[in-house]
This record gives sequence, structure tokens and C-alpha cells, in this order.
Amino acid sequence: MSRPLPTPSKISQPFWDSCKAQHMEIQCCDACGVYAFYPVYICPECASRKLSWKPVSGKGTIHTFTVAAKSSFAIEGPLVVALVELEEGAMMVSNIVTNAPERIGIGDPVRLCYEPVSEEITLPMFEPA
Repeated sequence: MSRPLPTPSKISQPFWDSCKAQHMEIQCCDACGVYAFYPVYICPECASRKLSWKPVSGKGTIHTFTVAAKSSFAIEGPLVVALVELEEGAMMVSNIVTNAPERIGIGDPVRLCYEPVSEEITLPMFEPA
């Protein structure tokens, strides 16, 4: 079975467009400077409605993770699902691309990479830095 793909919405389309361009952007509050992920209409920190899309560094840290030795998805190797804290402060769930999950640990640095999975969707993923 292939991996289920997201369906971009009006609010998330800029995120998916930036991933397709392999230059990920997430929202940043113009009032307080907090980065927000997943896409929102109101800042989760100060409730401002003034949010803009800004590029991120692509650097992050593993906050927590789990490893599935087998997956029903058509992927190579183990499936590593992680909560990654971006250098900018936002958290996002993604996959860690590695053939050695036993070498991954909480607090490890990671960097953004991309996996084009269709003509419309490129998934943001991370790899050990």
C-alpha cells in the first residue's frame, strides 16, 4: 500500500507549495514573532491574525520518536516517526530518513530533506545532521 497523501487546504497550500519548491516555509506571527506549525488563522501565542509565511533554516532537534520495524506503506527500511522541534521553535511530526534507527536519540540534531511523492505533493522529512 502506498503512503496516504495530504490534501492541501486553502490555509495549508502555501506550505505545500514551499515544500514542492524544496524551500519549506511556515507561518510566523508578525506581532510576536512566534513560528506556528500546522497552518493556523490565529497565532497560538498572542491571538494575532497577522501571520506571514517565512522560510525556515531546515535545522531541528528530535523531541521524541518511535520506530516501526515494518510498515504497510511502500517504503524502504524502518519507518521512523518523530516530533521535531525546528530551530525556529515550532514543532512538527515527520519522518526521519535513516537506515540505522538504533543510532537515533532524543536531542539529536536533524536537517530537512524532501521526498517528492506525487506531482503535487513533496513531503518534508528529516535526516540525521
